[in-house]
Amino acid sequence: WGIASGLVYEHWWEKEFDYKQMMLDDPNEIPVFGLDFGYVNSKTAFVGALVNLEKKTIHIFDEFYEVGMTNDKIAQMIIDKGYSKEIIVADSAEPKSIDEIKRHGIFGLKKSVKGKDSVINGIQFIQQFDIYVHPSCVNTKIELNNYRWDEKDGELINQPIKEFDHIMDALRYAMQIVKKPKTVPTGLKQILGI
Repeated sequence: WGIASGLVYEHWWEKEFDYKQMMLDDPNEIPVFGLDFGYVNSKTAFVGALVNLEKKTIHIFDEFYEVGMTNDKIAQMIIDKGYSKEIIVADSAEPKSIDEIKRHGIFGLKKSVKGKDSVINGIQFIQQFDIYVHPSCVNTKIELNNYRWDEKDGELINQPIKEFDHIMDALRYAMQIVKKPKTVPTGLKQILGI
């Protein structure tokens, strides 16, 4: 009831919570951060979330969503939000941007691991979790309400539509911090620092 057909993520709810208190109460709450680059027609999107692998929950507590963000402004946004010491997984398609932002002291900024079917695999991983979104994360809620599977000949296909996907992409990158593949690829080893 009330769920539009074709949504990529159907198990999500708006919820008030204090993420700092949650981290104090439960050491299994792991903070993860992701960054998707944009500029003119595409939003720069940043997301902060707590992931609990045992409870299979994601609590999204922070976001940033804006066009026209240069790399120095992105770096300042991360510093202003207090996340400059965190591991942040960013879109690997822009290694130059990652290097420029690191020069502002954001040394935990890492490239995402991409490859064949990485979008679908990342989505399938997130679909295993219940997602809770803080009321302040307005753009996250908009994207979750509109991020849909594409259609071909009137049937849904295993490919999301490329819109309402900026925070969704940032969330996929962030989740690479906690995703435990059977074998750890070299790129993921770099993200995890192992």
